[in-house]
Amino acid sequence: MQAPLKHNIESRKFTLGFALLLGLIAALACANPGEGGSDNTPSVAQLDGEPITLGAVDDRIKGELFAEKFPAGRGDSALYSARRDAIIAIVDERLLTQNAEAANLSPEDWMSAQLAELPPVTDADVQAFFAENQERFPPEATLGALSGPIREYLAQKNQEGVRTKLREEASLEISLPRDRAPVAAVGPALGPETAAVTIIEFSDFQCPYCARVAPTVREIADRYPEDVRVVFRHLPLSFHDQARGAAYASICAGEQNKFWEYHDLLFANQRALQEEQLMGYAETLELDMTSFKTCMVAPETEALVAADVEAAGKVGATGTPAFFVNGVFISGAQPIEVFEGMIQEELTGAGG
Repeated sequence: MQAPLKHNIESRKFTLGFALLLGLIAALACANPGEGGSDNTPSVAQLDGEPITLGAVDDRIKGELFAEKFPAGRGDSALYSARRDAIIAIVDERLLTQNAEAANLSPEDWMSAQLAELPPVTDADVQAFFAENQERFPPEATLGALSGPIREYLAQKNQEGVRTKLREEASLEISLPRDRAPVAAVGPALGPETAAVTIIEFSDFQCPYCARVAPTVREIADRYPEDVRVVFRHLPLSFHDQARGAAYASICAGEQNKFWEYHDLLFANQRALQEEQLMGYAETLELDMTSFKTCMVAPETEALVAADVEAAGKVGATGTPAFFVNGVFISGAQPIEVFEGMIQEELTGAGG
């Protein structure tokens, strides 16, 4: 496992780099409207005497790369995050330029002057950071090997502190809307219908990642008993041969008000989802077995699962687990911090 420090440094470099890339794409899109417009870039091909310019070629590449990274129709939070990062990068650049010009300095010299007023990163700071985070580093990591990256990371934090202070002192309002997918909140639920935030999960009882995130989902419901409602919908994947039967069984347990208890048993026993074992879990929960068996083969049960699968397909959820937080897509077994960040944005109205 890589050290979180290196991940944070590389992640920030990627975020800033990608933000600048988005800004460049936007600028070029305005300057070079595409194949139908004119640009000043050189011709790189001729078709029946008509030039194909380098700008037109690059516009095509940019569009394809954008569509590949941010597929439409899923309420994907990745595009929102990238756009928000781009906004912050543009804001930081403008504020830095404004303050530098007011001081008759270059942006680089102005930032250096601000950093010079801050306490320098000392050996003691590096040692303290290493000691505080040692458990998160690989066992073979040493202070000597990590002192350079740690010092760079702490220096970058100082720069980010200057930028954050500029933003806090400025009049900044971000009204970036989120892309939201319309997903019906139908199915077994934890939390009240009046909750401000609804999380819809498409899940598969044979999916190991779904089992991994199940405790996280429970913890979210426990932390936000009034503000968050979690709704479970079925998406048994075709290559999980026992997932659909498990979905039917959970619905039938729900018919006797035992869905979540049965849900927990299924995820705790993912390698044992054959029909005989599904019946055994029902007996463990002391369900009415006659009703349970009738429900398992009822067309209505099959129709409920089919409706969930169809709904998932309409919003582009093709893998599990897939979450929609007030319609905003989150893919995979994410840590609770990801969900909490989204929940707080929705509760405070910052989500757009």
